[in-house]
Amino acid sequence: MEAGLAQGGDSEVGKAKRNDLAFVVALGALAAVSATTVDVCLPAQPEIARAYGAAPAAGAALVSAYLVGYGPGQLLWGPLADRFGRRPPLFLSLAGFILASAVCALAGRFELLLLARGVQGLFGAASPVIARAIARDQGGGPATAALISTMTVVLGAAPLLAPAVGSGLLVLFEWPAIFWFLVLFGMATAVSCYLVLSESLPRERRRRLSLAGPLAASRRLFAARDFLVGVGVSGTIFAGYAALLSLGAAVALERYDVAAEAFGPLFTLAAVAFVAGSVIARQGVRRLGVQAVLTLGAGIAGLAGAGLALAAGADLALPVFWGLVGLYVLAFGLLLPAATALALEPAGEMAGFGSSLIGALQVLAGALGAQLAAAGPWPDSYAALCWVMAGAAGLCLAVRLLSLAVRRA
Repeated sequence: MEAGLAQGGDSEVGKAKRNDLAFVVALGALAAVSATTVDVCLPAQPEIARAYGAAPAAGAALVSAYLVGYGPGQLLWGPLADRFGRRPPLFLSLAGFILASAVCALAGRFELLLLARGVQGLFGAASPVIARAIARDQGGGPATAALISTMTVVLGAAPLLAPAVGSGLLVLFEWPAIFWFLVLFGMATAVSCYLVLSESLPRERRRRLSLAGPLAASRRLFAARDFLVGVGVSGTIFAGYAALLSLGAAVALERYDVAAEAFGPLFTLAAVAFVAGSVIARQGVRRLGVQAVLTLGAGIAGLAGAGLALAAGADLALPVFWGLVGLYVLAFGLLLPAATALALEPAGEMAGFGSSLIGALQVLAGALGAQLAAAGPWPDSYAALCWVMAGAAGLCLAVRLLSLAVRRA
């Protein structure tokens, strides 16, 4: 790792707020904007598809459409946050997110809904990018790793609660209510950030917008082993999770006859595993270090992947199948904060761009996983989900084992 990059440079605001509970919760909620946006729609995806005359599995396009805007959007917001500070791009993006959510609720055609979801992803991409950049502004190293792990525990509330909220809204209202909920959620997030999050990037550390800076930073990051390992681990594990987001509701409906209204509580069980993994990561990073957490998470991912590969050709009961899904999500909760913090370490003072690049690569991997699950040569959605998640887990374990071999060489 390059000398001095771990120092980052604390702002006075960062020093004052680092251990403040409201600050940590606000960052976690900000990081959870996109997770909430995707997860709250999961129970409704088959119903939305049917409302437009499409097959239930076509609802998976709501995830991929969001990711199409979300991935490139992260490359936009990071440099803007490095140039203008963290707050102005944040509030601009939240305004765009609110408007796009309203268009989703009012869309009269499925194509317009998918377009609005892409725009929603474009603006929603800013929130996790800027949250990670603010975390990196706290000085890097263990401080940032612990903060991101704590943020991820808060972020875990999104998959824990959002699908249940989505199911509840479907019971009480029609599916557009889900997008009106996101309008209100965006407004509440904007108000909380305005009240709690002060500017963490002083004017003297801001950078002019140019291609030279990001290009130089990209070369530096891709030459850093920590960046490559962090992105490789987080990207592969996210690919399988994105497949779950895309096809989970369809598999539950088609294979196990789980209605849309019941999928939210079912997904909440897996989300508990994500929160548990995040809590373990938070404690593990502090006591054992990032490297040990990565090894543990990759090992658990490998076990889950082996089980899912066997499940692809078997007729498993729902509790057994969903237990394997939960084990995978546990590994995801362990790996995401540790791998992201590791990848951010070499970013130094260009934390916004570094966060953008990390997020874009993670989402690219997720988009590939979702697309492979939706359009691959699979006999049905159940086999597609099992094989994609198993393959992603195997790649994650392979990346980790290769990185350990390189470290020892």
